Amino acid sequence: MVFNIYSFLRTLLSFVYCVVTFIARVWKSFRKNYLELLYKSNYVKNELEFISRESRLLRKTPCHVVVILGNESISFKDLANLTIWCIAARIPFISFYDHSGLLKKKQTELLRILADVNKGYTENIIWGKKSLTNGMTNKNGTKNGIAPQRIHVNIYSHADGKGSIVDVTNNLCQSALAGEFSSNQVTQDLLDKMLQAELGVPDPELGICCGPSFCTFGVLPWQIRVTEFLQLPTHHNVNVRDFVDLLRIYSRCEQRLGK
Repeated sequence: MVFNIYSFLRTLLSFVYCVVTFIARVWKSFRKNYLELLYKSNYVKNELEFISRESRLLRKTPCHVVVILGNESISFKDLANLTIWCIAARIPFISFYDHSGLLKKKQTELLRILADVNKGYTENIIWGKKSLTNGMTNKNGTKNGIAPQRIHVNIYSHADGKGSIVDVTNNLCQSALAGEFSSNQVTQDLLDKMLQAELGVPDPELGICCGPSFCTFGVLPWQIRVTEFLQLPTHHNVNVRDFVDLLRIYSRCEQRLGK
């Protein structure tokens, strides 16, 4: 009799969980479709103006956003949109992390799509020092005599995460063997400076994990000590309101930095 009660409770809890999950999925789908219809109306006439206006109302915005693609296939158009939206939100750094390394191999495709999405902004995109496209769009464009917002775009793979730490460690060992400094001079501050020099960007403040798995996939392990991670169900067909919602959530986060 006891066994049957436990079995019934397990079945009941499983049923309730499935119902709640289904309702949450339906609500999320309804909300997204509703917002898309609202966006297509006259309520938001220009998505870049909308982002610019909403970002000014936030208590804080990130300086560096890293988008983690996870196991999703790459949507170049959506990555290009995220880049342009960061420009509108005055976010100076955006990085894309694809642990498989496929995005690094096809990063020229991202550049091409960026040019198609908004030619007026590509002149203000600065590609990272490790990008194959570095130097192709490093221009100081102006509009009506005013220098517009510029953004630094970096593309990372698994090799730039743990691989960078290995490279820095090897350099430290070789320098120590060469007598340039002793082992007791190696500190966390020194490692921080060397890794910052290796990557050439500030630590990310907002990490966006794309896909059903809320996982970092090994992204820049030394640089994410104070990163606020949020989940995006998918970066495919991401809309401007999804992006602004993430910025709003980040703005409300109180980072205690271990205190």
